[in-house]
Amino acid sequence: MTSSPIPPLMQRYPVLQEAFPVVHLATLPTPVGCLTQLEATLPVEGLWIKRDDRSAEPYGGNKVRKLEYLLGWAQAQGHPAVLTFGAAGSNHALATSLYAQWHGLRCHAILSPQENSPTVRKNLLGHLAAGTTLHPVSGRRAGQQRCCEILCEEYADHGRLPFVIPPGGSSPLGMLGYVNAGLELAAQIEAGELPRPDAIYVASGTMGTCIGLLIGLQCAGLDMVQVVAVRVTVAPFTSPEKGRLLHQATGRMLHDVDPAFPCFPFPEAQFILKDAQLGAGYGFPTVAGEAAVQAIQAAEGISLEGTYTGKALAGLVEDAENRVLCQKKVLFWNTYNSQDLTPLIQDKNYRDLPDDFHAYFTETEGV
Repeated sequence: MTSSPIPPLMQRYPVLQEAFPVVHLATLPTPVGCLTQLEATLPVEGLWIKRDDRSAEPYGGNKVRKLEYLLGWAQAQGHPAVLTFGAAGSNHALATSLYAQWHGLRCHAILSPQENSPTVRKNLLGHLAAGTTLHPVSGRRAGQQRCCEILCEEYADHGRLPFVIPPGGSSPLGMLGYVNAGLELAAQIEAGELPRPDAIYVASGTMGTCIGLLIGLQCAGLDMVQVVAVRVTVAPFTSPEKGRLLHQATGRMLHDVDPAFPCFPFPEAQFILKDAQLGAGYGFPTVAGEAAVQAIQAAEGISLEGTYTGKALAGLVEDAENRVLCQKKVLFWNTYNSQDLTPLIQDKNYRDLPDDFHAYFTETEGV
């Protein structure tokens, strides 16, 4: 299979193509493969992986698919900048800034505190390479106030508001990237690259990935494939109610643009939200998550991390060990960025970051 300039959703519903401009960032389709060695340690019929960690260079992972539509819209509407949100080590905020600058867009990122880790430090240094305008805040209320200030300042300076991108890029517009991903997977199944899985395990941070994927599977007629979203954040970022709202809003948006797009009901039996791997909260490592990271590295040479993908794989391992997945074919969707950031950050000094971020580099106890 080769990458197509027309996304699969737009191939099915051509009316959508004009309504949703896209900038091509990802190399698609991302590969699939069998986790033969890890599979041998678990009671499953088969175990495969979807390599969205290889979605793009210099930064991969699941954020790239969403940014193709979010940045495409910002550019088409003539916005001079984008404004987004996340925790200090947000993968989404860094990916947004890196790819925004490629398309001539300034990037503001409002970042709140989180548990320290090597990923947090790498991503903060990555912002120096990306030229992000960083805004440290103490919490949600301070973030909302700073957002209003930035909008006013940008409008006063440039006469246009920045395009606001929600945490994780999880808006109906951003989720089109994962509606396409569900259709992309269906094409790989049809081409014989993997069998139809009974279940797909994926991390759920802001739910755009798992719910977009769910809609894509419905669109492809794969309503027997269960999406198991492993929670890595608390409400309101991940919750059953938010999942239903995102599903409804995205379906309504597509149907309003092209009435040929079906109004799919939320498939209660097809979607499972797993809570058991959250641990102490977002960014806090768990014993099971770290064990999963080590297991796939030792068995397959694949790198994960403890905030998202380690916990998602731990959810899969837990279900397998509890005999939930016997006689089932399972797909692990790797949303991690596996591209090495070292060339981008090797000459960056944390002292060039806003002072509020320096503690992540000077206080590393427990990491």
